[in-house]
Amino acid sequence: MRRVFGIVVVCLLSAAVVSAQMKVQPAPAPSQKKPLAVPGTRTSNPANFPRISIADALTLHKNGKAVFIDVRSNEQFSYGHIRGALSIPNSQLVKRFNEVPPGMTVITYCACSAEQSSGRGAASLIGHGVKNVFALKGGWEEWKSAGNPTAVGPK
Repeated sequence: MRRVFGIVVVCLLSAAVVSAQMKVQPAPAPSQKKPLAVPGTRTSNPANFPRISIADALTLHKNGKAVFIDVRSNEQFSYGHIRGALSIPNSQLVKRFNEVPPGMTVITYCACSAEQSSGRGAASLIGHGVKNVFALKGGWEEWKSAGNPTAVGPK
């Protein structure tokens, strides 16, 4: 009887030790990759981005102070774009930003009715610390309708 009691006690103690060592760990919080941020910059918010009028954008561009970035696909760019614009699709914008001449005001544009794609591009650049970035109000369609300089082809 003593022997059985001893075995039961040893088993219970062993079970207690094993269960104490196998505590369930809480699941780690899902990590969210954040874009590279420069201290003192605003957070990129696709719904909140600065816009610039076609008249102001044209003036800056004529004075050599702005560069247009067409964030549409390369195919859409080749069918028609703002003369002198760079074709950098939104998906490549941050990676290829080194192609933009330094010290220029950056004006993104698309063919969206409310600057959805160009706004997303502008917000992304702002979130990465780029200053003087705007989305063109009215985009490609209003620029073209106003009779402003356009070009066709890949460059």
